[in-house]
Amino acid sequence: MPSHQLRDTATQQFLARDLADYPAAEAALDRLDDELEHDLAANDEGAGHIRLRLDVEKVTAGLTEAVGHHVLVLGVDDHAGPLPTL
Repeated sequence: MPSHQLRDTATQQFLARDLADYPAAEAALDRLDDELEHDLAANDEGAGHIRLRLDVEKVTAGLTEAVGHHVLVLGVDDHAGPLPTL
């Protein structure tokens, strides 16, 4: 039975393993984002626009296949309208 995992693209460190399916991987990405924002706030640290590149991989019978790529951007407020110009 296939499972999914999250891996930091730069360090190749696993951030989550044995996730049931792709929606579970997306939920894990959301939790990771929330946890990192919370930890930074608890330490009274600004994120300074930290960008994490993460790979979503599907594992079937020991074979790993990339099935998605996400970029988490911390320290940026979510805007309801168009992005601000720089």
